[in-house]
Amino acid sequence: MTETASGPLSGALGLPAPRISEGGQTRIIAMCNQKGGVGKTTTTINLAGALAEYGRRVLVCDCDPQGNSTTAFKVPMLDDEKGPTQATVVIDMSDPHPLVAKTKVENIDVLPASMDMAFLPSRLRETGAALQFYARMLGHFQGEYDDILLDMRPALDTDTDSQTAAATGAIIMVDVDEWAMKAVKMQVAQHKKIMTNLGRPADDLDVIGMVIGRVMKPMGDFDAAVYKQLRNHPRIPLLGEIPVRSADLKEARNKGLPVVFYRPKTDTAGFFRTIAVNAKLVTAA
Repeated sequence: MTETASGPLSGALGLPAPRISEGGQTRIIAMCNQKGGVGKTTTTINLAGALAEYGRRVLVCDCDPQGNSTTAFKVPMLDDEKGPTQATVVIDMSDPHPLVAKTKVENIDVLPASMDMAFLPSRLRETGAALQFYARMLGHFQGEYDDILLDMRPALDTDTDSQTAAATGAIIMVDVDEWAMKAVKMQVAQHKKIMTNLGRPADDLDVIGMVIGRVMKPMGDFDAAVYKQLRNHPRIPLLGEIPVRSADLKEARNKGLPVVFYRPKTDTAGFFRTIAVNAKLVTAA
């Protein structure tokens, strides 16, 4: 592992013991929506912080060649001209451990992204067995982490399908937008298609819940109607919502920290603790 900061921050005092996945198995969570701009990366890095605060060991796997989760933790992106990358270890089925970077937070590591991941969909298609590759790669970390969060790019493609196939659960991020319900429907339909192609029951992937991001109030009538639909989705439980808190989130990110470690007493930090509890990844005090 490469060290990116000295003196890592440990979890806050007084929090309850973490809820470990059943059987001590690593839980792999797809943080997903093929629609962009819904707050996937913001939710991923700050949910990781909330889990780490409870003492859980978290690996953030940055699955987007833009590398926003990677750089948010002040970790350098990988470069295929200088050595192996996430894309190469996925395709070559080699050990990803040497690529993992530590962060400023004791219980959070990052598997960085790289620009060559832009070519990963076509490379996976060429294998004829794309759905198996991320599961094999992430299997190297089984038992080392309590949670692996997959910060997925906004797409329905071969790489995102492979990442979904590796997941044990999914959290769908949305925003209050006219296409929000359609995007959720398409995402769930893709999950079912992937499970069917794997020979598993269509509903075998646990959709843990939904997070509504970038919430701005007061709302106009149209946004209010969309917001109500999302909150009352008939099949997907609401884990929480994240009102716009630009200052808290931007300043925490500038320091390479989740907001629960940078401004732990703010309501912004509380939003992500609520998501962790409602997702049943930790147990509230």
